Amino acid sequence: MRALRKLFSGALEYGDPVLVALLAMSALLDAVVSNASVADGALIALIALPLLWRRRAPLLTLVLVIAATYAGYARGPGVGGSVQAWIALSVALYTVAAHCRRARAIAGGALVVTFALAYDVPALVEGSRVVDVAGQLVFLGGVWLLGRWVRRRRRTTSELEQHAARLEADREALAREAVADERARIAREMHDSVAHSVSVMVLQAGAAAHVLEASPREARASLEAIQETGREAIVELRRMLGLLRDPSVAAAPLAPQPSVDRLEELVEQVRAAGLPVDLTVEGRPRPLPAGVDRSAYRIVQEGLTNTLKHAGPAHASVNVRYTAGAVELEVLDDGRGPGAFAAGGFGLLGMRERAALYGGTLDVRARPDGGCALHARLPLEGAEP
Repeated sequence: MRALRKLFSGALEYGDPVLVALLAMSALLDAVVSNASVADGALIALIALPLLWRRRAPLLTLVLVIAATYAGYARGPGVGGSVQAWIALSVALYTVAAHCRRARAIAGGALVVTFALAYDVPALVEGSRVVDVAGQLVFLGGVWLLGRWVRRRRRTTSELEQHAARLEADREALAREAVADERARIAREMHDSVAHSVSVMVLQAGAAAHVLEASPREARASLEAIQETGREAIVELRRMLGLLRDPSVAAAPLAPQPSVDRLEELVEQVRAAGLPVDLTVEGRPRPLPAGVDRSAYRIVQEGLTNTLKHAGPAHASVNVRYTAGAVELEVLDDGRGPGAFAAGGFGLLGMRERAALYGGTLDVRARPDGGCALHARLPLEGAEP
């Protein structure tokens, strides 16, 4: 198929010289076979010669062909009215109709009709049949209409190709945007997970250093907790970075996905880090859309992480409330207050973005009696997984 396409494109590239050569050779051969003048054959070949420039100057080519044909008729009807001359005139007329705009195409058609009538009218007076003259005009009109149809078809094809190219460009832009959004989501996931794990590890390390000499057993428990938390962080990082390198890695679950059902594990980690936390669930728990479920877990995780960072010695509570059309989350503590957390760090911005993604809200403020209160509401109606 590729070889045929290459052959066809080559034939189109050299089609005009080949056509002119065939017309010239056939004209000279006719002159030799019929014992006519070689000058007549050369003049017929001259009529076809302008076709070499028909694609670059269609209207000028048509004028030159008509002028050469006029000279051929002056030489004799057998020269100007030869088959080769009619083929050259038809090709030139088709080229004008197919490659020129409407005004030039109409001008070219009118020029050919005028030229044809200049010889057909005297022929009718001399007794030629009306059918023959009408047939010539109909043939020339058909050639002109064919050229206009090809031009319109070519323009339609070009517009379709441009439209397809625009659609392809739009598709690629949407794909790039989707990749950027996915990478931003992964960055948020990495921040939430790693920040929480590092905060827990730092607090555990501090606790171990504090009781290392007085209570080696407690220090050992803290170090084991650090080891376990670090191992989980490494697994989470491997999963996220693997997804960045190869999306198919996501199909191989290296760790359970964040979920409200795993909040008890999260609370246990925070308790082990030295922050007392109470977890309560109100309402009837029910399955949540995957995106809402993951975002709810990350919001609670970020809230507890920032309590560990900024609250100092404190007590925290987590409340998950299921309502008719939403799941509400509360993270309360009685520490030093929001501090840097409420100033708009990346963690807070990430939580607000997660909530807004599902049409929810998030509010962080200082409590009247001291401490920080985080409240988030994630609607369930219309939430996508």
